[in-house]
Amino acid sequence: MSQTLDLFSRIGDWNPSAILPVVMVLGADMLRGAQSIPGAAPFSIGWPEFLLDLLARGRSTVPLESPCTIINAKSGYARTNRSATLEHLLRSHATQPARGGLTLTLLYTSERPGRSSNDLVSYTALAIVVGQLAVAGVLPALGVGSNQVFQVTVAGTVLSTATGILLRHQHRRELYTARDVPRERRDVVCITSGNGSAEAIVVVNEGGGVRIEDLAAGRAGGLSFVATLGVGLLTVFWVGVLLAITTLTSTDAWCVLALCGAGTAYTAYAARTWRSAAALGFKFADEKKRVIREDKVMDVLMRAEEAESGVGTALLPVFFPGKLRPDEELWWAERKQAPKAAKKV
Repeated sequence: MSQTLDLFSRIGDWNPSAILPVVMVLGADMLRGAQSIPGAAPFSIGWPEFLLDLLARGRSTVPLESPCTIINAKSGYARTNRSATLEHLLRSHATQPARGGLTLTLLYTSERPGRSSNDLVSYTALAIVVGQLAVAGVLPALGVGSNQVFQVTVAGTVLSTATGILLRHQHRRELYTARDVPRERRDVVCITSGNGSAEAIVVVNEGGGVRIEDLAAGRAGGLSFVATLGVGLLTVFWVGVLLAITTLTSTDAWCVLALCGAGTAYTAYAARTWRSAAALGFKFADEKKRVIREDKVMDVLMRAEEAESGVGTALLPVFFPGKLRPDEELWWAERKQAPKAAKKV
């Protein structure tokens, strides 16, 4: 017992300020996941490397965890998704059927994506930021550490939040540059991870929304000149924070490390959470939403084709690239002939 207490005493006397700047640089991958849908963020590790990566790539769009495919139900044209927004939209609707199979969710909208609503992730970020600043301000009054703890925490919080706001502007730019779906037109698009996936969604724009295919292209993901300049300045300021950390006393360094750890815990939580449609800025009609779930994928595609013409046909070669059974071929052949027969009548 005495040896354990002695060990903790030695650790407490050690000054971590020498290695704290190195720790602060780590964790950029986790931060990229947390900021895939950007917003205000608490003081945490990873920001310097994250900003340098933004400058190197010249794009605000983060690499996707598992790219999905966007398929136009009318033309059958497919393209690989490059938008983190659409990846979140798909993953947030993931539901695992009891015995495999497929879950297909049909979402209806007639509005452009707009201002995103707050969710648990954004409220948690705010709570952590307030908690970090409050604790950093109270500690010196309690005789623990100095005002440098508060100063470093404020600087880190301001720079983290400023980066989130800058990337948020880029994210809105991506939504706003997508072309409108004309009021007289109906646009139906399927989003899927491909054969073997357990979920897929169908976005039905009933006129007035945006072209999902434009979002998937990620054309507006590049950093503008102003954004690049802002990221560069934030990187320089972070270097100043890292230099200031090296001058901290042992007690101050431990306090900063603990506060930074709380922010890092939030970053890990945000990186593992798929954001809802409302948090992404989409406005879907809940009363029209329809979920098709079956243990057999073919049954789902047939029901989807009956619900929205062209959806099952577009997804059929994705989930069944090989030869179909005779009864399945007959069903799809009859389905394709139905519109032609209706026109003749």
